[in-house]
Amino acid sequence: MTTTLTFYEKTIAENIDLESYELSNDVGLYDKVNAAYNIFKQEYGWNIERMGEKRAFAEWLQGLPSALTVPFYNYDILNRAYLHDAIQADSTEEQEDKFLEDYFKNLSEAFFTLKENL
Repeated sequence: MTTTLTFYEKTIAENIDLESYELSNDVGLYDKVNAAYNIFKQEYGWNIERMGEKRAFAEWLQGLPSALTVPFYNYDILNRAYLHDAIQADSTEEQEDKFLEDYFKNLSEAFFTLKENL
């Protein structure tokens, strides 16, 4: 069975890097996602009770953790989104702003979707 990843899931999958934690990147996506989740819990788990797991994860991502450093410059985010048809070529500035506003929240949602479905 072939699984098609969404723009956000693909962004997560392509940016997990476990080497700085002395873990191998030469493992399947399931193991990478679980390792990244465990790192998140170790580094930022204290914040889960206060703000909820997905919101805490989005905030952790915004801190650019070395285990999961996603594109973070608006220019890079939008170029990648256009390249992968995550937003339409004729999008307005307001639509781009909304996309950027929701970017980290949507990445967090995608991470937990991956985690649950792999």
